[in-house]
Amino acid sequence: MKKIITTLLCLINISLFAQNEPVPTPIKMTVQQYIEKYSAIAIEEMFRSHIPASITLAQGILESGNGNSRLAIEGNNHFGIKCKSWTGKTIYEDDDALQECFRKYDAAIDSYRDHSDFLMSGTRYAFLFDLDQKDYKSWALGLKKAGYATNPQYPELLIAFIEKHELQKFDETKLSDEEDKEIKEDKAQIVKSYGQEIIINEVPAITAKPNESLAQIALNYDIKVYQIYKYNDLDKNANCKEGDTLFIKSKKNKTYTDEYLIQSSETMHQLSQRFGIKLEKILDRNAISLGQEPANGEIIYFNKKRNTPLKLRDTSKVKDEIIIAQNDSNPKKIDTTVYNQTVYEDPLKNIETTEPSTENTLNYFDTLESLKKDLSFFHTVQKGETLFRISKKYNIRVDALQFLNNLNGTTLVVNQKLIINPNLPSADTKEPQVAPGYHTVRQGETIFSISKMYSISKSELKATNNLTSDTIKIGQQLVIISDKKLDDKPIKVESGSKPIEIKEEPKQIETVPEKPVKPSKPINLAKEHIYYTLKINEDIDHVCKKFNLSISQIKLLNKNFDIIHAKSGDEIRVK
Repeated sequence: MKKIITTLLCLINISLFAQNEPVPTPIKMTVQQYIEKYSAIAIEEMFRSHIPASITLAQGILESGNGNSRLAIEGNNHFGIKCKSWTGKTIYEDDDALQECFRKYDAAIDSYRDHSDFLMSGTRYAFLFDLDQKDYKSWALGLKKAGYATNPQYPELLIAFIEKHELQKFDETKLSDEEDKEIKEDKAQIVKSYGQEIIINEVPAITAKPNESLAQIALNYDIKVYQIYKYNDLDKNANCKEGDTLFIKSKKNKTYTDEYLIQSSETMHQLSQRFGIKLEKILDRNAISLGQEPANGEIIYFNKKRNTPLKLRDTSKVKDEIIIAQNDSNPKKIDTTVYNQTVYEDPLKNIETTEPSTENTLNYFDTLESLKKDLSFFHTVQKGETLFRISKKYNIRVDALQFLNNLNGTTLVVNQKLIINPNLPSADTKEPQVAPGYHTVRQGETIFSISKMYSISKSELKATNNLTSDTIKIGQQLVIISDKKLDDKPIKVESGSKPIEIKEEPKQIETVPEKPVKPSKPINLAKEHIYYTLKINEDIDHVCKKFNLSISQIKLLNKNFDIIHAKSGDEIRVK
């Protein structure tokens, strides 16, 4: 019986202890954890859409703050895509205006697929799909030029992030035989859904479905995007609409009929598509130039040259008149340094000669509008700047800067470029600060849990902060002074208004009787400098009481500073 009572008492104590335990801070995902979790989806989308997995991953990480943004957590929206014509679930977030509508997905994979579909459906992105799947640099440049982001640093930002985290390795992934078979079967089903192919002048063609893009058609039929444009005599701005006839092989030089009578203001391009004959051949045989259209009642020759001039109609008064760019076979030399509507076989040439877009086509939410136009951006390190000062400037933590930029320490060099993401205030998976200084109280934390975190007594913590009770508030700043020694792992958080200056002692070897221990490199935190910033209506007497120091001690710590005349905002060294 005694045994049972003892057991019950133990269980009650454990239960009470568990109830008093602080609620753990929500774990934030790091860059590496995000990559491990979502790289498979990015690779799957790469095989479906030909968008490099490295590009998709980098965009997802930078735009969702490693998946820690509210849109990503509550809405599975990793790319900040707004509602627009969306008919699915929604989530609201303050953006350019209060409580704007964003798309909400059942799962992250739906967000990834929607992102890919957006790029595939955009006319301005079409030629990107002809790029080598491993050419993430050209993809980054092309996205910026097509208007994906207004930040002028966007390509450089993506490339730097991809290379820092070696995301390009995912672009090298190869399909297994089984996966290759599945993808081919999926494409076959899509192609089958078009119905029977149309044959015009012995050339295969299809009828475009609703909301379909030229890039999607090219991917489904395993041909290049530029070929769709070339086969159908289209210029760079061309788009397809439901019911359009599109050839998937090159049209013929001649057709089955010799001539045709123009009626109802038909265009030369319409005739080219209807009869399956190359546009350049019709123009040449009828001695007219691109953009010129024959008058009603005129006869057009398809297979032979006409001898009499063709009467033209005035197209200047016709609205929405289709103008088709000349084919590459035109002998006229084209200056590729100037933007033009010609479609080239080389995708890089198509991107270079396309006029840049001035609008952000995807409508991502903007943060820190007074500083930059896009969520993620670069900060160029200036002389005298430290990681701590930069983190304060953008209201993010030092560990977030270190994670995003693959920094092992706090050393910076002038003109070094750092990736800044205001949506990622902290990248620490455990959240608590690991070095003395200031500690900001988080939800669920108690005086007891904080004292344990820094290996100091509860009474010492209360005395240091002039607390008369155990009551603390979320967001409250506590001063932490501890002689706790740390190992040689990088310190992730700097404390106070100035960075902690840590000096290392010579290597020591600690031993335990009969069992040697590996050498370690202890850090002497007794020599660190901790500063306190005077608040409004505070004076030096307040500092003395707060840190249990005498005026003479504070004077000794601040030899080159007149502490008697210190005012709010001044930094006083307290250790």
